Amino acid sequence: MAPVKPEREKGFAIIPDDSIFAQESQRMNNAKDNIPLEKAPVVFFADITDALINYLTTDQNTSEEPLRKRQKLTTGSKLESSNDDVFRDYITVKQASLVVRCLRSKLSLDCTTLNRQKIRFTSHWGRRRGNPEPSNIILRDDNDNSLLTIPLSLENTSMSIQSSFHDVLICLMVDRDSKKRAQQSSKLWTEAGISVHKMDDSDYIRIDFTIKWEVTTNRESIQPQKTDALLKVLNTYFPDPNSISLEPLSAQDFYQSAYSPDPNDEIAASIETPGLVSTLYPFQKRAVQWMLRREGSEWSRAAGCIETAQSKARGLLPPSFFAATDLQGRSCYISHLFAIVAFDLAPFFWMDQDIKGGILAEEMGLGKTVEIIALMTLHTRRGQEPSVIDPFSGETLQTTPATLIISPPSISKQWIGEIAAHAPSLKVTYYEGIKSRTLQYETIMNDFATSDIVITTYSILASEINFTSLNPERTTLRRESKYQRLKSPLMKFSWWRVCLDEAQMVESGVSKAATVAGLIPRINAWAITGTPVRKNINDLLGLLIFLKYDLLVSVWRSLVYSKRNFHKLFETISLRQSKQNVRGELILPKQHRFVITISFNPIEEQFYQEMFGEMCEESGLDTEGEPLINGWDPKDYAEVMRRWLVRLRHATNALPSQRATRRKNIGDGPIVQTMSKALELMFSQTDAAIRANSRSLLLSQLKRGQLYEDSPRVQEALDIWKECVTLSSTFVNQARDELSAEISSEKARLAFHSDSSSGAMIAETQRTFVPSKIQSTEGNGEKYLEGQDGSNLASRVVMSRTRLRAALELHHMGKFFLSNAYFQIKSNEKMTAVDSAEFENLDMLERQGYEEAKELRREILQDAFKRTDNMMTAIRKDTESGTAVQLPQFVPSTLRGGAESRRIMEQFEKLGTSLNRQAHQINEWRNHLIQILLSPLVDNDDEDIAISGDEYENSIKVQEEVVVYVQALRTMIADRQASLSGVQNFLIDEEAKTAFREAKHGKGPFPEKLLVLFDIRGLFLHKGISVRGTLSELRTLISKLKANNSQNELSIVEGQLKSTHNYLTDQTKATANLEKEIGQFTKCMNFRVEYYKQLQAISNQVAPYTGPNNYGVKQSLLIKEHALTQTIASLRAKRRYLVHLQDEVENPKDKRTCVVCRDEFELGVLTVCGHQYCSDCTREWWKLSHRCPTCKETLIYEDLHNISYKPHEPTLTAETEGVREPLKERSVNSNSPQKSAIYSDVSKTTLSAIKSIELQGNNSFGTKIDTLARHILYLRESDPGAKSIVFSQFTEFLPVLANAFDAFRIGHSSIDRPNGVEKFKNDPGIEVFLLHSRAHSAGLTLVNASNIFFCEPLLNTAIALQGESRVHRIGQKFETNIWVMVMSNTVDQSIYELSVKRRLEHLGHATTSKKGKGRAVSDEELVAQALEEADSLEMQQSVPGNLLYKGHDGEAVSENDLWTCLFGGRTKRRAVNLIGRDTTDVLVDIEKSNGAGTTDDSIVDGA
Repeated sequence: MAPVKPEREKGFAIIPDDSIFAQESQRMNNAKDNIPLEKAPVVFFADITDALINYLTTDQNTSEEPLRKRQKLTTGSKLESSNDDVFRDYITVKQASLVVRCLRSKLSLDCTTLNRQKIRFTSHWGRRRGNPEPSNIILRDDNDNSLLTIPLSLENTSMSIQSSFHDVLICLMVDRDSKKRAQQSSKLWTEAGISVHKMDDSDYIRIDFTIKWEVTTNRESIQPQKTDALLKVLNTYFPDPNSISLEPLSAQDFYQSAYSPDPNDEIAASIETPGLVSTLYPFQKRAVQWMLRREGSEWSRAAGCIETAQSKARGLLPPSFFAATDLQGRSCYISHLFAIVAFDLAPFFWMDQDIKGGILAEEMGLGKTVEIIALMTLHTRRGQEPSVIDPFSGETLQTTPATLIISPPSISKQWIGEIAAHAPSLKVTYYEGIKSRTLQYETIMNDFATSDIVITTYSILASEINFTSLNPERTTLRRESKYQRLKSPLMKFSWWRVCLDEAQMVESGVSKAATVAGLIPRINAWAITGTPVRKNINDLLGLLIFLKYDLLVSVWRSLVYSKRNFHKLFETISLRQSKQNVRGELILPKQHRFVITISFNPIEEQFYQEMFGEMCEESGLDTEGEPLINGWDPKDYAEVMRRWLVRLRHATNALPSQRATRRKNIGDGPIVQTMSKALELMFSQTDAAIRANSRSLLLSQLKRGQLYEDSPRVQEALDIWKECVTLSSTFVNQARDELSAEISSEKARLAFHSDSSSGAMIAETQRTFVPSKIQSTEGNGEKYLEGQDGSNLASRVVMSRTRLRAALELHHMGKFFLSNAYFQIKSNEKMTAVDSAEFENLDMLERQGYEEAKELRREILQDAFKRTDNMMTAIRKDTESGTAVQLPQFVPSTLRGGAESRRIMEQFEKLGTSLNRQAHQINEWRNHLIQILLSPLVDNDDEDIAISGDEYENSIKVQEEVVVYVQALRTMIADRQASLSGVQNFLIDEEAKTAFREAKHGKGPFPEKLLVLFDIRGLFLHKGISVRGTLSELRTLISKLKANNSQNELSIVEGQLKSTHNYLTDQTKATANLEKEIGQFTKCMNFRVEYYKQLQAISNQVAPYTGPNNYGVKQSLLIKEHALTQTIASLRAKRRYLVHLQDEVENPKDKRTCVVCRDEFELGVLTVCGHQYCSDCTREWWKLSHRCPTCKETLIYEDLHNISYKPHEPTLTAETEGVREPLKERSVNSNSPQKSAIYSDVSKTTLSAIKSIELQGNNSFGTKIDTLARHILYLRESDPGAKSIVFSQFTEFLPVLANAFDAFRIGHSSIDRPNGVEKFKNDPGIEVFLLHSRAHSAGLTLVNASNIFFCEPLLNTAIALQGESRVHRIGQKFETNIWVMVMSNTVDQSIYELSVKRRLEHLGHATTSKKGKGRAVSDEELVAQALEEADSLEMQQSVPGNLLYKGHDGEAVSENDLWTCLFGGRTKRRAVNLIGRDTTDVLVDIEKSNGAGTTDDSIVDGA
């Protein structure tokens, strides 16, 4: 029960009066029992009412009936009813009194005491400071009329009687809740009696309250609802002697509560299983004996068979009950958990009476499957009747001796294999669901009745929910259904046993599978799970729902706060044994743990360091993990660091795959990124960064030049802009060359594939040569390139065109500003004399510059202009050639028929006249639109139209007019369609109504014009018959005429019908073409707006500078340009380094020589000009000169890039017998362990053999993948037939591995592939099984594998243990190897070191707990036992549901561990220090706690 927080004391104006108690006689209700009461609180009141006096004097002399032990009662404070024949037992909980002293007296002096044993009352409750409090008490007569209202003030509490009034308050609370929830809480109520007398010239009213509680006599009457008053009564008058936790229990409480059998149980040890091929371990026999007893049987050693279990002597009290005494001294029993009181406890010893089965929660790998199979062979259904009545549903069901097993799909076939291996005599049926087309219903029923075991899955179970009682037949149909709905066969049998394997999957208890599982009729039920708690203790609720502990389910929220009750329950119904507890009985092949430490190759190292730098920048840290800003709070950057940690861990596995946006189909997997592709991507990203920073530098210089224009320093602006124009011209030429090369490459590719490709495909590809539609805004060119990998030639053409556009924009700005400077210098008489040669030269340069700027502007706008001009040309051509849409005119028919046809045709003529008028208006609006759309574009081919700078704003205004005309035209065309077809376009009508409504409120585009046009539209609305309606009437008339044989009029009407039909056809075609034309107008206007938008952007780029112009602004620009210059230099040096890497891959030994000293080196620099020098030579020449010794190019510090040549050898550490450091009392926090009890060195011969393995086709997919592939191929040679599991926490990494293994011809299967487990077990060609952390792999047995590779170290050891347990478990016949791959000097190493440190801490605690216990053991045994205990402790303390990053790939990392995971294992990175003239550490050496002596080595693939 959830603990009740103490309430604050309520305050009332109540004053004690001792004299009242001194003179008062014994209380009415306790006169016979002599139960003393506390002093009653007193409240003051004006005077007693006459109504109360009259009520008390009526029938006052009637003698009272004495109380009976079994009294006739009603709920709450109501009086007894003579008609109520229900008698209940109850206890008296508490009595309390309230005295009211009246300030004026109405009673006579000789008046005797007036009293009533029972009186009705109510209380009114309000809130004060958020807490409910009573404001008054109202006394009522038998007819519920008010007799007296006693106010309860909320001021001036009297502390001397505060406890006494607290009892009164509880009495009122009980009365309030009993009336508010009469049906749910009728067990607790308050009765009241009253007495009135006079003393000392004052009238006194005494109200005696009594709380009574009904006694519960059976389980069925227990109600889970608990009112506030009931909880208050329990905690105040019957406090629970058991401890109540303020916090809910944890998973550890379950593991401590679960039953663990006595290892000395000799009866269990004698169990024989003749139906089982295999032999049970002793601990498994004990588990089987416990399960037998839970099913009501047990193994008899004397009889040598199964017998009915002897009933155990039950305890003195059922769980949660304790003894108490009520106010009258009667003994009773109280349960806080169920909130009941009882006299007889017999009905509540229910734990073992009805429910058979329980929770088998043995630790992973201890053989829960074999234990269940043994149970099935030993305890079968004997002497069964053909049918039984299900006690839960009341239905008559067919009986079956079968056990139903429900498991996840991934291990359902494993059950079949295990049963065949251990108990081949049992008949097994696999149920594929009622929807399966391969099985007949009758066949299924027969199989269920005759099978020993039926196996199905959770997904099949969920699909059966529509064939259960939850989806009954409809009974409201008029006639019975022809086909009766089938009922799930699972619901038509009384199963002997139902087992949920991996029962944690029904943790919520409300999923479809869990719901159906709870409905299946059964005698015994078992929840089988090694990890019953995945998220929190509430996961056990789903198991209790399945086991049908409904009563406990109803009080679950209270149960998880009561440790004693929780322990009693789960000690009874659950069993758990750990490997550590049964280690002496469990014999498994030895397990070895290895860690393989590898290093990046240079390409991967460069990529990773770039990502790491981005992470540091976004996290506000330097590369040492130190904050760059004051007040840095890790909480503010937790999500950023967590996201980057995942990305960096991905990068340690493999170079990032091509983005998902580049995939052709949604289902396509990621494309493996080879080294060449990765290097190409790095080139592309570096070039993009150089262009972006160069653009920023040019823009800053152009802006700085603007600070000097229109001033005496305009000459400085001219010099700046000249330099900018020179540089931008270079950019333009480079961009043109690049575009030309890309177009040539694309054309060559098209020509090469012209024979095999269709014309449509070639045409589609050639569209890439059409100018791109990318909008032009400042700096947009390089932004478009973000995320592009350039792998597609067509996209590379588009990107090259975009880069050219960006370069042209910069060049245009430089030319325009340069011309401005010429004009300002020319116009300044102090600087240039009029009519001088210099003046003429400046004038010529100015005009030439403006003209070149205009040509550049036209080239930039060429794409937009061509699109717009082509559309305008098409509209102009249609208009001038007369091919535009012509609306046919209505011409009245000259044919005149009879009276009926004449009426129809007259209506039709009215409609035609209206349509002609409407057509005239439509043509008028069309012509106006065409006039607007064909107006010439500014700045193209019209020398008389100049740029004003407001072209975009003006075009927006014109567009608004076009929009309202288009809206009016669309609406009128819809009206015309309605007049023709009679079908109204409700969508356009609703759009028109919305536009009109907004226009009336001044909203929307050009509202005034829209209102005018819609008023005009209203003049042409025709509400009569439509043209199609006219046709219908004419056809009807023809039918009549044919019937009357009126041939003359018939011929006239047929002619009218034909002409009307032709008119409708022509008008419909014309209207459809008119709609297309309106779409063309809209498209043209959008093109015009886009053109003017780009023109406006160009105008804005050369607009005069209007910002602040002072020394600070100029200095900030200079600082920015200096930083950009350094960045660009660094990027160019980096690009040169990438070229160096490319050469290094091709010729690894030829490029490691210093140009100066001609010696080989490991640490040096590479210049931007492509020359490399060792560290010693670099320091010497940098002191003397900043020119390259080889080519004499001037260099800055940023032009140098550090390079190092490291020996690329892996290190491998493994568990050995010779090192047992935890036994040497060393600190687990030691920083310098070279070896540990977990990891130590192994022979280098193995490393050399692994490295010598050649990969298929010399492909390289990254160091880690290549090393893993080599290792698996090495195992193929050194241990033929051995199989391996490759485990990764990232689901996205497995497809990458699969593609690489395909390239290396390594057979593999996956947990996510259909029948993947069976293929791995049965196909000799499948060497590797790919498994990820999010797969439902618990319970999966893969003992045919002897190696498991962890692609990344795991911080949460429990995840690793889940993977290890797939191999290291009962049934394993070979020694197993655990390989952990760690990328040195990365987050891999940080996480590995933190994980080892924590595991050593667990190991240290475990070894300490083992010392001095039992027999003497060897170091090896002690360490093995400690590891088992540490692993068990880790599994119990972890919550599986919290181990994975929710919503993302990867394991969860706490906020406190993020910094350590990112920076904790980052070792020194050497660089050449040209300032200190010594080789220094660029990165601080963070504390290392690596359990193995790893080195900074790597395997170079094919190098």
